[in-house]
Amino acid sequence: MYKYAGAQMEPTYADFGSEPPRTGNVTITGVERSSAAGDHLAIGAGGSVELEFDVPDPVVVQEACVALRALTSMFSREPGYAPLTVRLNGRPLADRMRIPNGGGLPQRLVFAVPAEDLVAGRNTLRIDSGADARSMLWLYRVTIDPMHAHDQAGLALARQAIAEPVLRYATAAGEVTILIDRGEQALLDQVAWADTSGAEYAITFEQQHTAFYGWRRQPGQRPREFRGRLAGRGSRAEQARRFTTEEGWSGGWHRSGDLLVAVGVPGHAVTRMSWRHGSGNNGTVAFADDGFLGTYQRTGEGPIGYRGRPGS
Repeated sequence: MYKYAGAQMEPTYADFGSEPPRTGNVTITGVERSSAAGDHLAIGAGGSVELEFDVPDPVVVQEACVALRALTSMFSREPGYAPLTVRLNGRPLADRMRIPNGGGLPQRLVFAVPAEDLVAGRNTLRIDSGADARSMLWLYRVTIDPMHAHDQAGLALARQAIAEPVLRYATAAGEVTILIDRGEQALLDQVAWADTSGAEYAITFEQQHTAFYGWRRQPGQRPREFRGRLAGRGSRAEQARRFTTEEGWSGGWHRSGDLLVAVGVPGHAVTRMSWRHGSGNNGTVAFADDGFLGTYQRTGEGPIGYRGRPGS
């Protein structure tokens, strides 16, 4: 990233996908008629959230980009109604705005803020739902970026997630741990596996990995819906297995990076698994006592062999 002369603005964000929210260069100074609701902040009629953030030098920022990820909750199949007002230092960026799509999917709402509307030091951003709202305003994330550092807040959040690759979920089957780390600094989109009990699972993650949805099947039974809610993140999993690995291509096997794996429910070792990253890279392997064998495929390339042995 090119650095312009002067004091730089730090990555600035409030992510409501966890409790407490993840923040950078932001202090949440007020929350009214609102409550944490899993992967978002639910703001009721007349409710609001107020944030303060620091701008060292508005001249360096030149123009700020304020982005909200939000939706208006639906009435069954009907569009919801929760008019959105956004003010920065008292100046309206949006006044009783109706969020598009009626509540079907979160929307990214972007506003430009010229340097003259910022102040050196603490700035205040306030997000309100109208007093006449008939449904909830769901706020997922707020980011504020300077003109010459596009999405630096989003990148900072992604780096945090990559630094904590161990995901633990509360489910009807007990706690589920997910860790598949080849050292590629990539986020998982989908995972499927079977374990020594004979059970099978397949899940797809929501954005920010705050939850997953999929199916599971016990031996001799029909598949059932399977949902999980994020219970914690971490950088290490005590039960993780490490494998030294090789990739097979051009008629030979070639040393690759180690693979760390901790997948499934406690007490049942995984027997096979497949996964896909957000980048499109994907793999599938089957385990034995002396390691695993499978394939791996990078985006835009053909599949290659992939095998591993237990490491230290």
